[in-house]
Amino acid sequence: MGLKKMKINYNEQDKSIEINDEIKTQYWFINAMAILNIINSIIFPVFVLEKKEFLWFGFIWIIIGLASLVGLIYQIMKKSPAEKLKLTEINSLTEKQFIGRKTLALKLKNGKFRDLITIKNEKDINETRELFRSLGIKFT
Repeated sequence: MGLKKMKINYNEQDKSIEINDEIKTQYWFINAMAILNIINSIIFPVFVLEKKEFLWFGFIWIIIGLASLVGLIYQIMKKSPAEKLKLTEINSLTEKQFIGRKTLALKLKNGKFRDLITIKNEKDINETRELFRSLGIKFT
């Protein structure tokens, strides 16, 4: 049983879900960019503001650095890039609306969320709901 188009497969032998959507690459890319922003927001004020030029630009970099730090902490604490999840690790399937578009995520028992980024239309959302309903995972 699986959604081949969305690359979500159920492994009956070890009772796990395998999600092949390349989110791990995106997750590490976002984290790397946030770290680069944080480093730049520290280096820029130290070297450029020392000369008393572009003082306002330094404050912008500090704000960007703080926003990147908050985003990085959120990403690490609340998001999961796991590609293989045992059914016992999944609490529920959740649906959220973001800018008028429905998105699905798995709420894990450790408090993190695993976004299902390849599910974009209503047909895929319904198929995914049915898959998880048949596996005994509640929908919230």
